[in-house]
Amino acid sequence: MEGTQVSEIRIHMPAEKKTCGICFDTDFNAEQMFCVASCGHEFCVECVKRHIEVRVFEGDVHIRCPCYYYCKSKLTFESCVHLLTPKLRAIWIQSLEEESVPAIERVYCPNPKCSTLMSKTRLSKQEDGSMRCCFKCWEPFCIDCKAPWHKNLSCEDYKRLCPILTEDVVLNVLANQKNWRQCNNCKHLIERSGGCDRVICRCGFSFCYTCGNRRCVCYPEDPATALWCYFGFVLYSLACIYLLLSSQH
Repeated sequence: MEGTQVSEIRIHMPAEKKTCGICFDTDFNAEQMFCVASCGHEFCVECVKRHIEVRVFEGDVHIRCPCYYYCKSKLTFESCVHLLTPKLRAIWIQSLEEESVPAIERVYCPNPKCSTLMSKTRLSKQEDGSMRCCFKCWEPFCIDCKAPWHKNLSCEDYKRLCPILTEDVVLNVLANQKNWRQCNNCKHLIERSGGCDRVICRCGFSFCYTCGNRRCVCYPEDPATALWCYFGFVLYSLACIYLLLSSQH
């Protein structure tokens, strides 16, 4: 009895297509998708890039999942770094560094070629009178007036004898005295004349005047204040969406 011959037939099934949760296009391959690790929501790479770009330029450090209406998961810098342009990468890193230092603790190197952010507490560990050294460029400066080091001169004498050199330093000192705030987006100084803590810079960036964050974290235990901050953020977001759609027509 002759043996039965069996031929192998391979059936190539088409790859399953993915649907983006932002643009709702249903024709994406798996390699064209980005998955938020902590929640599993999937979006096309291009939509995620645009989402990250908007959030980064708004000064957001902890970028939430695009399904932020009902999802509290966050996108990490490490998971998104391959999607970022060098400019976005630098801005996000700078925002992370600034957020790690409380606003009242922030000291910037007066060297215009450096401007490194430092912590006042960490600087206080350098016990050498009023002189401190930048952690990056090692240029000495005065911790009292935040100006380049002025040996044998008091802060007042230095300001009087070197008005041009101290113009920016004096502005920073004045900003601290007047309780002005620096916009995290365009770096311009802002003075609040009245109203609530939610302010909008002339560049369009919205943030809390008290804590400096785009999303206020000042009153986590005050539901009423948190609600007003939330409504302010929603109105601002709707205005941004309207302007974005208007610019496309």
